[in-house]
Order: sequence, then structure tokens, then C-alpha cells
Amino acid sequence: MKTHGLPETFWVVTRPSQVSTLDDICFACNFERLMLQTRGGLSEDEIAGIYAEEGEARKAAARLVGDFPVRPQDALTVDVLVHVMVIPKNEEMPARELAEAAVEAVQNAVRRAEKEGHHHRLEDQVNLGMSEVVDLHDQLAVEGS
Repeated sequence: MKTHGLPETFWVVTRPSQVSTLDDICFACNFERLMLQTRGGLSEDEIAGIYAEEGEARKAAARLVGDFPVRPQDALTVDVLVHVMVIPKNEEMPARELAEAAVEAVQNAVRRAEKEGHHHRLEDQVNLGMSEVVDLHDQLAVEGS
């Protein structure tokens, strides 16, 4: 098949998965290879963009995978959902104590991150069951160094 007016090579950026790297989602392509990719299962919805220039494609891919530098004055919000499995020490252990153990596990993880120099602001609440909620807003806040 002949193509007219298209560059010999262009750059395709696909939507990333949670484990994608820049090189996974940004690749040089020609029309024939793109057709083969679509026959192999690549759908239009999975393509984030097609670029003539490698630099623009890599910038777009870097934004998608979060692989770009941030400065200390930049704010980046990342929502993290934490599931903690705790096992009671005995059959008579109250659910509240078990929930408190889960909260303590998260606090220990936060303290470890602090020791390694990571800064954060933990917000929101932990539901300890029925109607009891522990408010975490500003409870584990670290600002600056």
C-alpha cells in the first residue's frame, strides 16, 4: 500500500498502565507497523496521540506516566488508597483494637517515609466500624524539612 504525504516515521504514544514506562508507551512507527499493531489488538482508544517529532511524543508520554521532574515548590497530589490486613491476636480481640492496629501500621509506614526524607500531608478519616471515625486531618502532617 502506498501512502502519500505521511512522514516515513512518526511517533505513537499509547495510554499507560500502572506499570508502564516511557519506552513502553512511546515508540517510533510507520504506517505499516501501526496497521499491524491495530490488527494485534491496539485500539484507537488506547492511542493517546500520534506525533511527527520524537521530542513532543516523549514529553506527552512523560506526562502520562508521571515521569517528569518536580521542584520542591511544586505541589503534586497523589491519592493513595491503603488496604491493611490485620489479624486478631485472639478470638476475643475487639474490632476497635484491630482497627487501631491497622491505623498504627499506617502511622509506622508514614514515620518510616519521614525518616527517609519523604514529605507528606495525610488527610481524611479512618472508619473504625459502626459509627466511630478517627479524623486524620493534620494528625500526621509534615511540612518542609
